Amino acid sequence: MSDQVAGASALTTRPIRYGADGVDREDLAVAVRLVTACDVAVLGGPDSGAGDVEALLTLPTTDRDAAFLAFDGDEPVGLCWVEADTTARDTFVDVFAPPGLRALEVRDLGLARGVEVAHRHRDAAPEPGPWTVRSGAWTADEDYAAVILAHGFTPVRRFYRMRIESASPLVPATAPPLPDGVALVVSDDEATRRRICAVDNEAFLDHWHFVPREYDEWWGHMSSGSTRDPDGWWLLTVDGTDAAICLLDESRADIGDGYVSILGVRKEFRGRGLARMLLQRAFVHYRDIGRAGTQLGVDAENTTGAVRLYESVGMTAVRAMQGYALTLD
Repeated sequence: MSDQVAGASALTTRPIRYGADGVDREDLAVAVRLVTACDVAVLGGPDSGAGDVEALLTLPTTDRDAAFLAFDGDEPVGLCWVEADTTARDTFVDVFAPPGLRALEVRDLGLARGVEVAHRHRDAAPEPGPWTVRSGAWTADEDYAAVILAHGFTPVRRFYRMRIESASPLVPATAPPLPDGVALVVSDDEATRRRICAVDNEAFLDHWHFVPREYDEWWGHMSSGSTRDPDGWWLLTVDGTDAAICLLDESRADIGDGYVSILGVRKEFRGRGLARMLLQRAFVHYRDIGRAGTQLGVDAENTTGAVRLYESVGMTAVRAMQGYALTLD
């Protein structure tokens, strides 16, 4: 059933539909069109493919009762995604509204509902304490940023989308060899995934707003949607000790690129060139299977030197996103 929005004669909303196999195919197609239209309007081209949108909508933390599609009559004009992350004590809300007469209204409505729902998330949390509402906007999308700020959010962090062309001369001709004592484990079994989870939790402990997660919760996030590439889940060991991970996924396959979703090195193994080697192996892998480039996302203020590392292997920041936060009273 649709909800009529007060003060608007035609703008209506309804929850995104789900079935036994995940997101309703028709609703997913609508969501992908809306997200793509927003990207094209602001960035000049798509940033996310269908797999990425599907993964977002099927996260176990997605609040399926709060997320919605907005319509102007029969025309889809907006998508609002809401996440309830109890472990991080966050509600994340993002609104996709392509340029049009209803764009501002949809964005205002989505953010207002997100903040409203965040109070319910906080009240339903198993433990009392601070709760934060988070959102983000491409730095090029000044209109959306203005709406976010109008709802009381403040800027907290900036993130880069970095990329390298597969044709770049900085992509090695062949994959760099593994040094003596270093081995690459590629095995899609639970025992190996638990080892990867442990490295992930430890490698990012000193990163901004990182929250370690128990395996079951971690795996629920990592296995949502259909973009996980088991053959691209690389666990690196040094003299038999788990040292680093490089996890590839297919979230950008629809737009012709490869994607490094997680690259992490445990603190005691940093400074040995392991991250550089893993990145270059990823570049070669994606070039050899015909991808136009390789992308990843990074905290622009990362204190481990990640941005400098990525630049040193030939990646450049092709776009930036500003993160915003609102702490609930």
